[in-house]
Amino acid sequence: MTAMATPLSSLTRPAADPGAALRVHGVASLGPALDAAALATARAAFAEVLDQAVTGGYAQIVHDAWRKAPALAALVPRLGRLACAATGLPEVVLFHDHLLNKLPDGEDMAWHQDYSYLPLDRPDGVTLWVALDDVTEANGCLFYLPGTHTAGELRAAWGMYGDDDPRAALPPIAVPPDEPGLAAPTPAGGAVVHDTLVLHRSPKNRTAAPRRAWALSFVAAAARWSPRHAPHPRSAVEPRAEGQPLEDDLLRVPAG
Repeated sequence: MTAMATPLSSLTRPAADPGAALRVHGVASLGPALDAAALATARAAFAEVLDQAVTGGYAQIVHDAWRKAPALAALVPRLGRLACAATGLPEVVLFHDHLLNKLPDGEDMAWHQDYSYLPLDRPDGVTLWVALDDVTEANGCLFYLPGTHTAGELRAAWGMYGDDDPRAALPPIAVPPDEPGLAAPTPAGGAVVHDTLVLHRSPKNRTAAPRRAWALSFVAAAARWSPRHAPHPRSAVEPRAEGQPLEDDLLRVPAG
C-alpha cells in the first residue's frame, strides 16, 4: 500500500473545503466545532458519566454517551450538521458515539479502518472526532494515511470472530513499520472528520495527564444493519437481521 496516496502536507489548519478534502484525502480538519460554552458543557457531561466507562489498554471508553448525558445529546445536531456539510448527505444518523479518556502511558491504537467495526451494509459515513483537551502528538493525537480510503475495505486489524468472518478474506493492512502517517493535532473544541475507510492510528499518551475526546459515528440514513459484517454490542443484546433499518430512536440530523 502506498502511504500518502494524495498530497496532503498538514492537518493543523482547517480545510478550506472540507467536502473536497474528505473526498480526496479521506480526512479533513474542521477547525472549531464547539465554542467555549459548548466545550464546557461537553467536559462537564464527560465528568458526569466517566464512572460508566469501560477501561481497556487504549483508553477508558463510555459507549453511547449521548444516551447517558442529555447535555451531549443536545450538542449532536450541531456536530451532525458539520458531518452533513462534509459528506454532502441530506441527513446523517448517529449510529454510536464514544467518550475517550486516554490515560497516560497506555497502549497504542494500531492502524485500522472504522468501517471494520460497523455492523452496516455500506461504509457511507464518517467519524467526527472532537478534541475536549488540546490534543498533541505527545498525548496521542490521530495520525492518518491520506488517500487510503480509496483502497476499499481491508482486513480488520483486530476483533475478528473466526475463520468464517467475512473480514478475514479481505486484503491485509500493510503499512511499513517506519511510516508514521500525518499527525492531526487538534485544539480543544476543534474537530477532525474522516471517512470510515481511511487508515488511521493513535499512539499512546506520553504525558502525565489524561486526554479527552468525543468520537461520533455519523452514517447515511439509507444504511442498514449487517450483523454479519461485524459484531456490535447492540446486536449482541438484541439480535438484528441483515437489512434491518436503523433504529427509530437514533438521533437523526438533517443538513442545514
